[in-house]
Amino acid sequence: DLVPVVPAAHYACGGVWVDSWGRTTINRLYAIGEVACTGLHGANRLASTSLLEGLVWGNRAATLISQTMKELPKPDPTDIPSWHEPEHETSDSALIRQDMISIKHIMWNYVGLVRTETRLERALRELRRLETEIEQFYRVTKISDQLIGLRNAVRAAVIVASAAWENKNSIGCHYRE
Repeated sequence: DLVPVVPAAHYACGGVWVDSWGRTTINRLYAIGEVACTGLHGANRLASTSLLEGLVWGNRAATLISQTMKELPKPDPTDIPSWHEPEHETSDSALIRQDMISIKHIMWNYVGLVRTETRLERALRELRRLETEIEQFYRVTKISDQLIGLRNAVRAAVIVASAAWENKNSIGCHYRE
């Protein structure tokens, strides 16, 4: 079967160090593709985004996982407690969409290709304010996939912006003016 390949905007390549099998330093956690940093391409733009590298590392990780899964005990479904959702208001998808758009704009405008101290500081201020609001919203709203995605997105954005702010050196895709 053909695999469609299209150009896409990506410049936050790699990050999670993996070995030649895709293993991270956390037991049974694997990273493949753009999230991974194999070191194969160094600190260049490709990082671990190449299709061939993804296929090779993905295949190697799948092979290792299939071997190690046999050794794991099977979970007992009765160990999972029943879920009782408290009465909360339903999440407002318009608010979630708007917050997600705000995160995307902040990241694009201030944590994009060219990073400056001023832009990164502004990004962090705005992201932390959003993170606080989203966390408050999360605590009083019925949980949904959209809301979980929003909470994860703002947390990831804060982590990326913080790491970029702390890194004063330009290397690979990270360029500081």
